[in-house]
Amino acid sequence: MAVYKVLQIISTGSHSDAEQELRRNTIFQPTREAIVAAWDMYDIACYIKADDLDEVFEIGNIGPEEHIERVGPMHSISVGDIIVDTHYGVAWYVNSFDFGQLGTVHHGKASGRAR
Repeated sequence: MAVYKVLQIISTGSHSDAEQELRRNTIFQPTREAIVAAWDMYDIACYIKADDLDEVFEIGNIGPEEHIERVGPMHSISVGDIIVDTHYGVAWYVNSFDFGQLGTVHHGKASGRAR
């Protein structure tokens, strides 16, 4: 079992028009470019112990709660959220039907080529 860090944008209603557009793009047009463009809007929501990304998604939506260490405000895992494998430093985003790879996280930023 591995530990995954989940990053989410928590909607406060106080985002500028430009930030709201970035947020919409992460939900309705989730691409690597859209997620990276909105990167600074993400905060750590929790850490989840799981075997793989599919299990992170499941646990982040239905539990069990004992596999979740909440760090900040958190909503159920959904399209546009970021999942980082804390062992390898590889970041993924939740896509409409699967996961897209962002690359390796260095100093809080995703870099590298998507596979």
